[in-house]
Amino acid sequence: MKKVLLAERHAITRDGIRYILQETGEYQVARELSDGDALIATVQDETFDIAIVDLISIGARSIELISQVVSYTPMMQVLALCSTAEPSYAKSVFSAGASGFVTKDSTAAELVRAVHSVLAGHRYMSAQVAERMVRTIDIPPDAQLHARLTAREKAVLEGLACGDGISEIASRLGINAKTVSTYKARLLKKLELRTEAALIRYALEHQIVDPD
Repeated sequence: MKKVLLAERHAITRDGIRYILQETGEYQVARELSDGDALIATVQDETFDIAIVDLISIGARSIELISQVVSYTPMMQVLALCSTAEPSYAKSVFSAGASGFVTKDSTAAELVRAVHSVLAGHRYMSAQVAERMVRTIDIPPDAQLHARLTAREKAVLEGLACGDGISEIASRLGINAKTVSTYKARLLKKLELRTEAALIRYALEHQIVDPD
């Protein structure tokens, strides 16, 4: 059973989301929070498979907090809940490292579908957001795999391609070596590769770094 962290300030909404997820028999809402500070503290102490985060609940710095959460727990997926379907906001959330974006007027079935999708390693956004975003999205459907990497993933890939070791990359990015190793595992999965050598070759072939 997958462990869920739920960050939402309204108790009645938390109750509804918990009921929807636990009725599937696949998910356990292990922790419930109501603000951004508690979210940051919790992800540093406990491990979850996915965090469902209401952006309004975690405050005005929601995009920055999403980025922090992803930095601390790169293997945990983040599904953002929002009251707006504004494409530019959704793009900011994805750029911060979230894997999914669902509007709060979505159906229960769509919420479950979104959770299932991001846990399977895919990105997910509500249909109404996708429809509005299709004219402004920066990444076309046929874009190369590395176009979908987060900024932190790209930084780790660049470090590996430049010949830096795990500890060197960790020091430069201000994170620990274990987190860098986790990012490397995510890179292998996202780029559909199996070895570090293949990652380096990919980076050079796609001019992500200068071969010189």
